Amino acid sequence: MFKVMIVDDEPAIREGLKTIIDWNRIGFEVVDAAANGREALQKFERIQPDLMIMDIRMPGMNGLEVIEQLRRNHSRTHVLILSGHADFEYARRALGYGVDGYLLKPVDEVEMEQELLRVYESLEQEQHVGAQRQQPVPAHELVEQMLMSSSGKEQERAQQALSLGWPSYQVLLLEHHASRGDHLDGWSTYLEQLHSWWNMEQRHIAFRAGNYIGILTGRSYGERELSELRERLLDHSTASEMWYAAAGMEVDELEQLHDSYADALDLLEQRFWFGTKGMAVSRSKPYGYGQEPEHTEQPSILAPQANEWADRLYYAVDIRSLEAAERVLTELMSVCHLARLAERDTKSLSSHVLSLALSRLPGSVAGSGPAVQSCLALIPELYSAPTAASMIDLMLRGLEQLLQSINGVSHESVMKQMTDFIRRHYSDNLKLELLAEVFNYNSAYLGKMFKTYTGESFNHFLDGVRLDRAKELLAQGMKVHKVASMVGYANVDYFHSKFKKYTGVSPSAYREQMENEQQH
Repeated sequence: MFKVMIVDDEPAIREGLKTIIDWNRIGFEVVDAAANGREALQKFERIQPDLMIMDIRMPGMNGLEVIEQLRRNHSRTHVLILSGHADFEYARRALGYGVDGYLLKPVDEVEMEQELLRVYESLEQEQHVGAQRQQPVPAHELVEQMLMSSSGKEQERAQQALSLGWPSYQVLLLEHHASRGDHLDGWSTYLEQLHSWWNMEQRHIAFRAGNYIGILTGRSYGERELSELRERLLDHSTASEMWYAAAGMEVDELEQLHDSYADALDLLEQRFWFGTKGMAVSRSKPYGYGQEPEHTEQPSILAPQANEWADRLYYAVDIRSLEAAERVLTELMSVCHLARLAERDTKSLSSHVLSLALSRLPGSVAGSGPAVQSCLALIPELYSAPTAASMIDLMLRGLEQLLQSINGVSHESVMKQMTDFIRRHYSDNLKLELLAEVFNYNSAYLGKMFKTYTGESFNHFLDGVRLDRAKELLAQGMKVHKVASMVGYANVDYFHSKFKKYTGVSPSAYREQMENEQQH
């Protein structure tokens, strides 16, 4: 029931209003009455009525002066005024003080009940809103308002309402991936899980931060603590789910929380470059593919060229070395990261490199076509890989199956692999340094091993393979300049001098000699 006080200098009106209205049915109770304005103000302090029904004209202190005094004291009590026809100007002024309405004397019962019902609805709404305001806002919502709201005033109110008083503050951000590459769903489930682990006394508040889950903590989170949190999340997840985590800088004041949040956000947006740890801590070196380049005083790093890296990957596959392929792909990721390639561009380049490398394989390995196509079918999956490390793992799994399907990894000696490799690729721009990278040897040491094994230096052996092939092509009547290009010599004069030194005759003379022998 809402409380009502009737204020009128006429006793008949005071008593009449009490009896003609069924107050309880409407939701009101008449708790007191006053004969003049001063009495009304005195009783108001004690009664605190929700509604005052007040005569506009009373001796000593009229109704208008009472309403003015109430509003001056910041009272928001509702008021219905009673007036005669001659008091319209008073009534108009009273409306300026925010009264709910006025009724003409003599009071009409139906009209007054309608006014009372309207006031009752207003009081009910105010009571509901007031109850909501009194209900404390959950801490995680205050953190969300403070960090996510675009309104500066709302951020400030949220900060004041938090008033945590922790010695330091730090924002952690978590990103969830399922096997299909989707972002986090089922927010309430994960947040409830985190809330069940901690409460505010333990200085942790879990909240939603856009596509991520955030944690405001008063503890200091370094790599060890963040790793423990991530492992705990993984323990409560399925095998197909993955969590990535980033910890922003620690700050001393709550108003600096945006700095910690921005720091964590910047780190997590670099999630693709996280190493196998799957996390990053402010001012640490979490990246698995080379140091994060500084924005200043760094030389320009060009994006890697697909053809160059495709050649290296092809050579690694051609010698049946999964280890060499892993080195090539890891180095490619390092160069992409240092060149600041975007995630999408890195995936596109990697897919192109894999495609170019494997497209050459059927030409050198008979029957490898179906296995190559099976490996290339993995390319669409590369675009959903959450990190560079997971993308490399995906490519290596495909390459491992490919190598197993083409008679497995060779167990021949490194030197036998190397000489066979040269005989297959003599026309390429082969360098000892390149093969040292492919076979994972120091180039000087590999050169000595090669000479011990073959009795010749690398360059002399390569020239011998090339020139023997040149002899075969010249014997078929091919032109000298074309033969030079086909066996790996870009300069015809250089080929001429090499061939003459090797055979004792010029290329053209050798071709004529072979033609004469064939005629006889």
